[in-house]
Amino acid sequence: MEVSIDRLSSDDFLLSEVARLSNRGISIAVDFDSTLCLTDGFPHIVAQNGRCFDILHKWQDAGCKIILYTMRHDDDLDDAVEWCKECGFVFDGINKNQENDERDPECDKLYAVFYIDDKAFGVPLLHDTEGKVRDHVDWDKIDSVFTPLISEINEKIKTEKWLGKDLYL
Repeated sequence: MEVSIDRLSSDDFLLSEVARLSNRGISIAVDFDSTLCLTDGFPHIVAQNGRCFDILHKWQDAGCKIILYTMRHDDDLDDAVEWCKECGFVFDGINKNQENDERDPECDKLYAVFYIDDKAFGVPLLHDTEGKVRDHVDWDKIDSVFTPLISEINEKIKTEKWLGKDLYL
């Protein structure tokens, strides 16, 4: 069964949730293997996955917080973070929100408005017909769906035009 998201729209409840979750920008959690990098099996990194870092930079420039959200740990996590730095990308958090350190140093729960992961339901994937790498996130499709939504949410938050902004007072 193939599942794809053709259009998302920000309803008023989503906007109030975005505002409640983070007044510092939209948090986006991204996986590493088969999301940011192409791989033929853990922990081997084959190459960068398409335009992933260009898109993530664009979202950071729009005020989003990008958090690496991966099962990698210890040396494998260090290798992934270093590889991303070598590709020119630095995360706003690694497996937790940066804000947690300031608000509650013991809290390690990650919260995000969007989760981009090759294992997440509805995330569009590309299939390598030659079988050299695993199925991986289609960043062009992610960009076409999420970038307009991020712009819409940012505009409504900036102008405070969302319903229920006081629901959680």
